[in-house]
Amino acid sequence: MKRIIACIDASPCVHATADAAAWIAQKTGRQLILLQVLDYRFASEHLSAFGGIVGFESNAMLLQELEELDKKQRQLAQQYSYDLLQHISEYIAEKFGIQVVTIQHQGEFLEQTLKDLQADDIAVIGKVGEHAAESHKPCGSNVERLIRAAKTTVLVVGESFSPAKHFLFAYEHSEICQAILKRVGQSDLLKYLTCHLVYVGTQNGILDKPMDYLKFVGLEARAEYLYGDVAESLIAYQKQHDIGLIVMGAFGRNKLYQFFLGSTTLKILKASDVPLLVVR
Repeated sequence: MKRIIACIDASPCVHATADAAAWIAQKTGRQLILLQVLDYRFASEHLSAFGGIVGFESNAMLLQELEELDKKQRQLAQQYSYDLLQHISEYIAEKFGIQVVTIQHQGEFLEQTLKDLQADDIAVIGKVGEHAAESHKPCGSNVERLIRAAKTTVLVVGESFSPAKHFLFAYEHSEICQAILKRVGQSDLLKYLTCHLVYVGTQNGILDKPMDYLKFVGLEARAEYLYGDVAESLIAYQKQHDIGLIVMGAFGRNKLYQFFLGSTTLKILKASDVPLLVVR
């Protein structure tokens, strides 16, 4: 069964993440899974910082105290994680009538998350996590790392979510983009939405064949040619037409670092008020 993996933490995006994941589940019939990763270091892991500063006897006493602190910290963290998953599970059940599966891990976020993700999953993650929200960053580091490393489609959601009726797909003439277009045409989610196929540049007629393909697979679509800065043009078009979802492609492991970091995708992710779906 195809799945949605919603990455849950105590960030301002948590309820929007749940809303987006439930919306996808309703549209596609996918199984909805909530994933919560306890990603932090316990107190005793910091003991090495004291090495050579305090004596062996003091070191041993300190280690014993820190181990006791770790035990309590671990219990509280696990209870926190359990309570968070319970709260979001009940929220989704009450609002959408969907029963979810929960997964709880302890460790580094990306490592633990990648263990659970399968190629045909849709991962949903908040635009900012707990730590990014505390430091007022526009985008959390886990978002960037997940998109770069995951082999699956990733939906990035801000602090609020509204179901989309239209999506914008930014097209360029390349073999990679044509392959991503086919993934768009085969998507069990996007087939329910109207596609705005947008090209920013000066090559007239470049959207003719992509439009033929989208119509062939049964998607309702319209073509639009824009000029100017790519990111600014796409954002302006999205706002002008009140489009609820932006779709872009991940161009593979070798090129994705350059494509995502400091690129059009990152600019759009930071500037856009609507979710960004990065397709593989």
